[in-house]
Amino acid sequence: MTNDMQTGPWGDDGTQSTEMQPPRSGWLGKIVKIFLCLLVLSAGVAGASYINKTAPKPSKRPPPRTAPLVKTQVVQPSVEQITVYAMGTVIPARRIVLKSRVSGEIVSIHPEFTEGGFLNKGDKILQIDPQDYQLAIAQKKRQVADAEYSLKLELGRQDVARREWQLLNSEKPKKETDAELALRKPHLDKAEADLVAAEAELKQAQLALSRTVVTAPFNAVIREKNVDLGSQVSAQDQLAELVGTDEYWIQVSVSLERLKWIEVPVKDGAGGSLVRVRYGNGSQTAHEVTGRVVRLLSDLETDGRMARLLVAVKDPLGLKKEKKHQPPLLIGDFVNVEIQGVQITNVTRIPRVALRDDSKIWIVQDDGVLRIRKANILWRDADSVLLKEGLSSKERLIISDIQSPVDGMHVRIDQEIRHIPAEKDLKNKKQERT
Repeated sequence: MTNDMQTGPWGDDGTQSTEMQPPRSGWLGKIVKIFLCLLVLSAGVAGASYINKTAPKPSKRPPPRTAPLVKTQVVQPSVEQITVYAMGTVIPARRIVLKSRVSGEIVSIHPEFTEGGFLNKGDKILQIDPQDYQLAIAQKKRQVADAEYSLKLELGRQDVARREWQLLNSEKPKKETDAELALRKPHLDKAEADLVAAEAELKQAQLALSRTVVTAPFNAVIREKNVDLGSQVSAQDQLAELVGTDEYWIQVSVSLERLKWIEVPVKDGAGGSLVRVRYGNGSQTAHEVTGRVVRLLSDLETDGRMARLLVAVKDPLGLKKEKKHQPPLLIGDFVNVEIQGVQITNVTRIPRVALRDDSKIWIVQDDGVLRIRKANILWRDADSVLLKEGLSSKERLIISDIQSPVDGMHVRIDQEIRHIPAEKDLKNKKQERT
């Protein structure tokens, strides 16, 4: 046991064993490994740098510039007619409230005396009992006869008094008052006045009799009736409401700035702007009649501050037409109107979509360069715009959109339209949309 403990790290000869000493070559191996790694990394970096320097490099070129495709339209100045689109309401041109001027019982009426009935000018609408007025005429005739009899007697007395005055006072001075009394001049004046009064009362009675017959003052339709056969009426009682059928009016509201394009007659009988009136059920094809502007009302609408025009339409019910192929205009109906305004020369019509920022247009020059111009807008509607300045003949107007337009940029023409839509074509497209 003692020998084991003594041998441990020591040898048999008492010296220390070399197996327990740390090896000196281990540190050297680590240094060698580190050096080798650094050498490999340096070689890799040097190789990559060499490859990078000696590799072929592509030449740098700017990206190709692509011009956007646009659609253009060749413009041409022309003569255009302004058309004002608006809404209107049908109102009567002639309307009266028929009233009685005498009292009595209604003893007869016209067969068409009913709401919606048609009357011609001069038709006898109704008859008030005339018996009382016929008796009054007989009495007035007797009074006229009495007055004529009295006047004739007085004329005879005048002759007698004149002869007596000449016999009694031929050589004496005459006083004017004495002569008038002696010659019965006041009596003659009274007899003549009585005759005139009796004749006036007779005419009054005859006039009252004529008023028992109520006639139509113009061609009319009965809008409302208030009496019937057997009704008792007195003076100023309302009998019916009549509306003239020869002409209706359409009250149209337009903005103030559009009045200058509409011809409004200054006096009655002068011709105004022609108007197309379209009406009818929305589910059916609209019917059309023509009319003319006849009046500009003197005040504005209270709510919208719009000017109001009156458009006259002849024979609105179609009573004078041989073939009644369309329904009549009805009072109170809302209608669409197209007012044909004045004509303008040397203007250019462009589509509404070609107007940019509400006042600019895009033009393509012959070299394909885009130019942005300020437009002088004369008129605009839902589909097109009329320009007085800003475009020359046969210039190319861009009608398509460009994402980022810049003045001077190049564009390519994809499609060119040489036909400018006329006003009729624009109207047809508008009708198809509606």
